[in-house]
Amino acid sequence: MKKIILIIIALYVATHFFGFNLRDAISSVSRSAVNLIESIIPYTGDDFEDIDSQINSVIIKSGSAQAINNALDSSMRSAKVIFEKCVYNTKHFLSDNFGMTFQEPQRAVYQNSGKNSAYSFDFQNMDISAQSSLRQQLIDYSMNLRGIRYNYGSENPANGLDCSGFIRYASKNSINVALPRTAQEMYNCMEKISASEREPGDLVFFKSSGRIDHVGIYLGRYTGGGSLHGREIFINAASQGPRTGVVVSALDEPYWRRHYNSSARFLPSSMQIAQASVGAE
Repeated sequence: MKKIILIIIALYVATHFFGFNLRDAISSVSRSAVNLIESIIPYTGDDFEDIDSQINSVIIKSGSAQAINNALDSSMRSAKVIFEKCVYNTKHFLSDNFGMTFQEPQRAVYQNSGKNSAYSFDFQNMDISAQSSLRQQLIDYSMNLRGIRYNYGSENPANGLDCSGFIRYASKNSINVALPRTAQEMYNCMEKISASEREPGDLVFFKSSGRIDHVGIYLGRYTGGGSLHGREIFINAASQGPRTGVVVSALDEPYWRRHYNSSARFLPSSMQIAQASVGAE
């Protein structure tokens, strides 16, 4: 009993007087335990396919078929990351030393729509063309991040990205929307939709160990040739599989099929855009 009391006192002192972050420590320990288990009992060869290497140009249906340009080579991507980091540091320097302010990303806000009330992007004041381009902008930007390595707890591509860090970074930099930081928080605050309702740009969530712990951006059905034709694909920062990091995966791969939980939306659907278009005429 004395040992337990001493441990509690030590944790209290470390937390309140030395800045020790208990939540981060627990998260780090739990992740290390998962990594240890996965290293002892790795995924089976049947759980994943190397989907990403089979996709040269992804075609999605978003109103009409559109090609997603993912031709940025690694050097261009690295230069872009360095540039964005310089901009980020410069903004903070000017803000801290000269009191200058900069436009912050718009956050998902509460939309009261009866039983489907949830947090979503406030697009009501945007014109129709701007609404229509949101999903494509998000997907285009996300696809250009392919190949960035996986790094748990990071939302900075220079250091790698985890699943929710990837989604958050892509939405913030492509359409200026700041989503919550974790997959569970994103899931908690978004409007849930059925599989038949989801469109490219919606989010797909996965669950293991009793909680939402993975998220990706739905890309629609692959309309290219070969064995992938007609299969539903998504882009995500994966920690397991033949390729890790930001890759394209298929929803019907055994691992993702077993752990799929639900789909959710934070951008205007094609139906909402169509209704707004009719109302604007």
